[in-house]
Parts: sequence; C-alpha cells; structure tokens
Amino acid sequence: MEGKMKVAVMEGIGRMGFEEREIPKPAADEVLVKLEYVGICGSDLHYYETGAIGDYVVKPPFVLGHEPGGSCGGNGREGDSPEGGRPGSPGAGEDLRPL
Repeated sequence: MEGKMKVAVMEGIGRMGFEEREIPKPAADEVLVKLEYVGICGSDLHYYETGAIGDYVVKPPFVLGHEPGGSCGGNGREGDSPEGGRPGSPGAGEDLRPL
C-alpha cells in the first residue's frame, strides 16, 4: 500500500484533530494492518481529559487508540508470506508501533 492515510490526533487536552500522514512501509518482519476498527480504553480517555496518567504525560500530537483490528494491507517480504500477512487476511493487534 502506498499513499496517505487520515489519522485522528490528540492536539491538546480535550482537543482532537485529523492529519494526513504517509502510509508506513513495513520492515521484513512486520505486517501492515489496514485499520477498520480501533478501541478506545480508559487510558485513552485519561490522556484526552487530563493529558497524563500518573507520572506519564503525553506530548501532543499524540495518536490515541491501541486496540485495532482490520485486514492485512501488506507485509515487508517479497510476495505472500505462508506464515500470514497476506493482503486482505484478518489482522489485530494490542501493542503496535506508533505512527
């Protein structure tokens, strides 16, 4: 996949916006997930409402949501991978690399 994507970004406490960013290119041991759904959890709400959880303070712009699901948009290997990561196959993640 090539091109741009829209990203919901926390711009400050209680402020959200959208940015266009380049679609990242996966490394050889990575799979690119084309997001269809993203869960927002309690930590995301805390960041949005207060800008922090405990001693951890987020620095905008900050992308909220870390429980995505979607379909594989490609992998960093040449061609299809028998281990998974074929374009169009289902994908989900918990701790994904930030944009």
